[in-house]
Amino acid sequence: MSTQLADKTEDQTGGRTCAEPILVHEDEKTRITQYILHPGEQTGWHVHEWDYVVMHQSEGELTSHFADGTSAVFSYKPGGASAYSAPVEHNAINTGDITVTGFEIEYKK
Repeated sequence: MSTQLADKTEDQTGGRTCAEPILVHEDEKTRITQYILHPGEQTGWHVHEWDYVVMHQSEGELTSHFADGTSAVFSYKPGGASAYSAPVEHNAINTGDITVTGFEIEYKK
């Protein structure tokens, strides 16, 4: 996960637990991070500075809150994927009742 915004997370998350991202691979071209969010856990506010793809490993539901005040609900299905253009500042919260897992593949510029 790109740059963490610890102060913003502390101020705006209501005491939710932050899941720890797992760095799987990083080189000069890409960064691959695995995430495991249990129900009620969050990523914490962070900024994606590079374009990225999310690969879904599980079913589930994440709600992302964005810096502009909007939010969106994302339904996960195993094998699903979606791509995003940087920059993206958000906090994702597992708002479902099952653990959500996936990978982020960030493309360094």
